[in-house]
Amino acid sequence: MAGVVAQEHLGRRAWLQVTYDNKDISEALAEYLISASYTDNLSGQVDDISLTLEDKAGLWQGDWMPTKGATIDVTLCTYNWLGLYDGEADVTLGKFEVDEIELSSAPDVVTIKAVAITVSDDSTLRSTLRSRTWENVTVQKVASDVAQENSMDLCWDCGDDPAIDKVEQNDESDLDVLKKVCDDAGFALKVTTDTIIVFDEALYEEAEPVVEIYHPDTQEIITVAEADEDHTPERILHSTGYSFTSKIRDVYKQCHVKYAQDKDKSVIESTFVDPNKEDGATLEIHQQVSTQAEADRLAKKKLREKNSEECTGSFNSEGQPFLCAGETVEMIGFGTFSGKYIITQAKHDLSGSGYTTSIDVRRCLIGY
Repeated sequence: MAGVVAQEHLGRRAWLQVTYDNKDISEALAEYLISASYTDNLSGQVDDISLTLEDKAGLWQGDWMPTKGATIDVTLCTYNWLGLYDGEADVTLGKFEVDEIELSSAPDVVTIKAVAITVSDDSTLRSTLRSRTWENVTVQKVASDVAQENSMDLCWDCGDDPAIDKVEQNDESDLDVLKKVCDDAGFALKVTTDTIIVFDEALYEEAEPVVEIYHPDTQEIITVAEADEDHTPERILHSTGYSFTSKIRDVYKQCHVKYAQDKDKSVIESTFVDPNKEDGATLEIHQQVSTQAEADRLAKKKLREKNSEECTGSFNSEGQPFLCAGETVEMIGFGTFSGKYIITQAKHDLSGSGYTTSIDVRRCLIGY
């Protein structure tokens, strides 16, 4: 903690530990830091961070200007943040690559923007184009092959492993073909510096909520429980601001899959019904399937794709370092919007005004 002796009587605080190309610049940075913002995404977008610096002396636009492509490692540090005797706790935000630098006035302010490094410099995952074919494999087998060939680890977090008749890679990168395979299976994909993560969002939605979030007008007492064996704080929070949206268009009660085989003209059909809807439209899908099991899976997947964004929301609070994308929360006191949600994006902001967290959420789908 720059400039502070860590003692139990000190008040709660939050700060960043930053290394630039493996050199600790935390103290120098803190002197000029106006604000910092870190965004953690569930899937589909790269995590990012921005650092806004006061620069009246012209240092950050001059000799101290970071080189584009340089790396920064960032850790969010807190002291007595969740309780008087918690002491120091660190959350590693990751390794980022500087990709944009802005200068604005007045007075002069420099903003350094960086994105999470998803592959190492020597990785062929994104840069090398290949042509090949897999036959009679599973999704996990394709992911495992790609990870092994690119000297990466595979984190497989799915409840099942769909079989695939054929996968063709035609002058594509390994990352592109793996994205396609995961998307077809209804799985999400996230890549870190040395790990390929394949996960089932439906499985994540089944997890117990890490926090209960109450309407601002609710009078329940905020309590903080002891951390459990996984060191996950259990909290009851009141929001400082929120919004919800429930859409009507492009939402369906059921999905009907129908495909006629070319060889013998036999028809494979499957219908999956949302167990929580009493009425609504039917989504018709005419996509190639080879087996009944494949049709059953496709019907559920397509309905989930359409209905997953039916009810979304956002929530603001004082800083909550344990809130991250992929965790579930329970909204209480919000009328028909109450219920269990999964965090699709968590944003952590530090400034002279303090440390705050905002999250974007979507309602968890029950039964599929």
